Amino acid sequence: MLPEEAKAVAEHQRRRFNELVDVFDRPQPPEVMARLWEIVASVELSPGAVVLDVGTGAGVLIPLIQFYQPSTVWACDVAEKMLQRVHDKYPAVRTCHTDIASLALASTSVDAIFMNGMYGNIADKSAACGNAARMLRSGGRLVVSHPEGRAFVDQLRATSDLFIESLPTKKEFEALLKPLGLEVIAYRDEPKLYLMVARKI
Repeated sequence: MLPEEAKAVAEHQRRRFNELVDVFDRPQPPEVMARLWEIVASVELSPGAVVLDVGTGAGVLIPLIQFYQPSTVWACDVAEKMLQRVHDKYPAVRTCHTDIASLALASTSVDAIFMNGMYGNIADKSAACGNAARMLRSGGRLVVSHPEGRAFVDQLRATSDLFIESLPTKKEFEALLKPLGLEVIAYRDEPKLYLMVARKI
């Protein structure tokens, strides 16, 4: 995808997700919350960790991350209304209104990066993952997940006007991440859970 095309996709995503803030800011069913807890637990966060939640939306992962007592939680999103909702609900969270590919946190400053329920929406995945790798400390984790699984994402692709791509296979992720110094250490592609964890070497 050309830079101009990626920019146009990001602007469309911004407009649409700003319109959907109230849709996203709703209680999740217990079974979905259980899978979200499983996603956050996959990183084995230590107290004092620095965590980045990419495509945070209305902040569904934030209280789960905060349970592990991180020192800093960053929330990144292209939709400013989503970030305002996060700020209103979780004032201690630091928000960044930008695409993950352009996020300018310091190199080797983050212990864990979550891309939950949004990876398919990223226009330039190589740039996004490259920037994530830059920000991660050695041994840090990148998590790409969806609590409803691959089929749910593919159904959205067929019915939504948003830019959405299918979730990668394990081999596709390995090919993308290995040159960036990221090793896939866990991969689950189940009917109701998609979870990939990579470690920065």
